[in-house]
Amino acid sequence: MHETRSAGPAGAQQDWIDGYHNCESVSIAQGVGARQCESFAPGEGGGYLGECTPSQLWEDAKFRELDRMGLPQVWLDVARDIGYDAFMTMWRRLDSAIELRSEAESMIEVKLRRYASFQRYQRNRFIETLVSMGCSSQEIRARVRTNIGEELSLHHIRRLVKQLRTTVNQP
Repeated sequence: MHETRSAGPAGAQQDWIDGYHNCESVSIAQGVGARQCESFAPGEGGGYLGECTPSQLWEDAKFRELDRMGLPQVWLDVARDIGYDAFMTMWRRLDSAIELRSEAESMIEVKLRRYASFQRYQRNRFIETLVSMGCSSQEIRARVRTNIGEELSLHHIRRLVKQLRTTVNQP
């Protein structure tokens, strides 16, 4: 059973009091301290934010702030992926790099190679290792297919092997 008090001026928050802790019967002056009565609040809390922990609410508020300031969606996604603090560290680092600033110094112009170039680099290091182990072009092709899931022609592998051997033999 709940007892509702009338709202104050301009729609102020309404107070409700659990019927078991009714302060009306106590002859203490009404006010903030008077609502507490002589009994204790229930241990389970108010329940109005039970689905979120304070840290979750704080994290959500930080990401909402980035969204409200107009950060592009890709950067919001990056921030959620790596975490707010790591994102802010990265952002400060990029901002401090003078060479990345736009002409008007109002933007950071980030140039980052495509992820596919990293994958290609890793594949080529794998092929380089296989070459150093003495694997044939056909063995390399089979291992690249099995381990990386990439289908390379024998011509392409031979060209990479030739390029790798000339790079390794240079002083």
